[in-house]
Amino acid sequence: MLALGIIILYSFFFFFIILFSLGQLALLITFLANRNKVNPKIQLETFPLITIQLPIYNERFVIKRLLDSISNLNYPKDKLEIQVLDDSNDDTSAIIEQITGKLRALGFTISHIKRENRTGFKAGALQNGLTLATGEYIAIFDADFIAGPDFLINTLPHFSHDKIGMVQTRWGHINPRESWLTRAQEIGLNSHFIIDQDGRAKGGYFISFNGTAGIWRKSCIENAGGWEADTLTEDLDLSYRAQMKGWRFNYCPEIISPAELPNLLSAVRSQQFRWIKGGVETSKKLMVRLWKCKLPLSTKLFGSLQLLNNYIYAFILITSLLSVPLMILKNKSTEFDQFFNWSTSLIIVLLINFLYCFTAILMDKKKAIDAIIEIISAFPIAIVVSMGMSYHNTIAILKGIQGQKTAFIRTPKFSESKEENHYSKKQRLGKFIPEFLLFIYFFLAALAGLYFKDFGFLIYHLLMLSGFGFVLFCAYDERSGQ
Repeated sequence: MLALGIIILYSFFFFFIILFSLGQLALLITFLANRNKVNPKIQLETFPLITIQLPIYNERFVIKRLLDSISNLNYPKDKLEIQVLDDSNDDTSAIIEQITGKLRALGFTISHIKRENRTGFKAGALQNGLTLATGEYIAIFDADFIAGPDFLINTLPHFSHDKIGMVQTRWGHINPRESWLTRAQEIGLNSHFIIDQDGRAKGGYFISFNGTAGIWRKSCIENAGGWEADTLTEDLDLSYRAQMKGWRFNYCPEIISPAELPNLLSAVRSQQFRWIKGGVETSKKLMVRLWKCKLPLSTKLFGSLQLLNNYIYAFILITSLLSVPLMILKNKSTEFDQFFNWSTSLIIVLLINFLYCFTAILMDKKKAIDAIIEIISAFPIAIVVSMGMSYHNTIAILKGIQGQKTAFIRTPKFSESKEENHYSKKQRLGKFIPEFLLFIYFFLAALAGLYFKDFGFLIYHLLMLSGFGFVLFCAYDERSGQ
């Protein structure tokens, strides 16, 4: 009975991995079928009043770079309102005050808005700023982004219809080659922005505002209920509420807004935790409402896939843990031989993920040879990092399901600064005991795979072993370097 229970549980969770992969394949096909579609644009004959919101919290290393890029926008100063939504509790506020004073002297309308507390975190700051905003459109930039000089001029024409409520641009990367960690993030983010966002937008499905480097119609935000702070992904939450109200979104992959990728494991973990837990919270909040809307079935299915995609980390962790007793069962008993013809499914899952990432890289690099070199070097590390993050991200999923409230933890940014990061405390290696135990677990599993000469399971277990080993190495290296 125990053996049958393990098989049933494994099959149940592996089914969802296959389902998620098929969803990825459907998005890839949608992207390829619609990639030549062109977004309609209007001629920008007049300059509407724009409010630019800059939510800031302890960003002393990058705030000058951000404000410099905003001041260099090719847009009439009398049609531009800048809000620095500053929740900082360090010397960032003094730096902001100094820079905003200089910009006012140059003729900019710029407000340095301080709140008494961080109620609602980023969502609270944006909503507070919205009540004071005079612009017809609201552009939002996080602290680590750089607004290109023609950002507004290039983006506003995509509001080609009164029901278009938001236009999102593609994220670029300032430091993708800084480390293996940043390379893994680059391939994941590029896949999202090149395949996911473009495929959904051109296929007529829901897309999401990515929290930054986009422009909202102010009336859209207000009609959808404004920014709400009951999830950690206020951007995804508002996006779905707006689209369920009938608003349409545009996505512009040709407009690239560069940003800094976090180069520390602690920063990546806090960022991933926020994104994943917030995604789970948003799925709990909006899934039923999505299915109650009068929308095409395909829109509901693709929308559900996006709301639920963060659960994949839990399915990966659970199936990997169950695969070890499953391997022993396979090699000690012939009773379930038919079941173990599962390797084809595993190969299909890996192949879909490979094609998905390769297509994104090819679209980015343009040349096949460059894409092949990149996929060979970057795809394995992206898989390894995903495996290594599976435990930490599963904890985020569980806290999201439980409704446990957690703070909005900022992602440290450094720009070119070599100063010590005093915002981020040294990582206690004790935090990584679960990853260490999982490393030992899959090390023993790999030895067992060699003993049984079961190379199918061995590859799976080596990936998990490498993932947790990479996380432990980064944690040790980061602590040693601080």
